[in-house]
Amino acid sequence: MRTRLIIILSLLAPLSIWANPAILKPQSLVAFWIVASWALVIESGVSTLAVSLRGVLVLPVFGTLLIANSATFAFGFMPLLGRLPLWVLEPLVVAFDALVMRIVVALPVFQRGDYLGVSWRRTVVASVMGNAASYFLGVLASQTPWLEHNTGGMGEFM
Repeated sequence: MRTRLIIILSLLAPLSIWANPAILKPQSLVAFWIVASWALVIESGVSTLAVSLRGVLVLPVFGTLLIANSATFAFGFMPLLGRLPLWVLEPLVVAFDALVMRIVVALPVFQRGDYLGVSWRRTVVASVMGNAASYFLGVLASQTPWLEHNTGGMGEFM
C-alpha cells in the first residue's frame, strides 16, 4: 500500500509544479539578429537573381532591396506581428516587396543598356521566392534560440 501511495504521489508531482514557459535570454538576442540579417540578405539576393536576367544592375538592385527589406521588416513586419495573424501579414509583405521591386527596377539608374523590362508577374514571383527562402532560412537556422523553455520538471534539478 505504501509503495502504491509513493507511485501515485510521484505521478501527480508534475501537476503541482509550474514555471514560466518562456524566458527571454538577452545573450541569444544576438543570435536572433544574426539569423534575421542573413534571412534579409538571402531574401534580397534571391529576389535580385530572379530579375537579374532582364537587364538590371545586380549590385545596386540588391543593395536597394536589402535596405527596403530591412525597413519593411523593422517598421512593418515586426510592429504588425502581434496585431495581425501571420497568414494575413505575409501576403501583405510579399505584395509590398513586389511593389518596391517593381518601382526600383523601373528607375533608369538601376537599368543596364540591355534592359528588357520586368513584368508584374516576375516581380511577384521574385518576391514570393525571396520571402519563402527567407522564411525557410529563419525556421531552419533559428529554432528560436532567443527563448529558453522551462517545463518545471525534475530534469532541471539534475
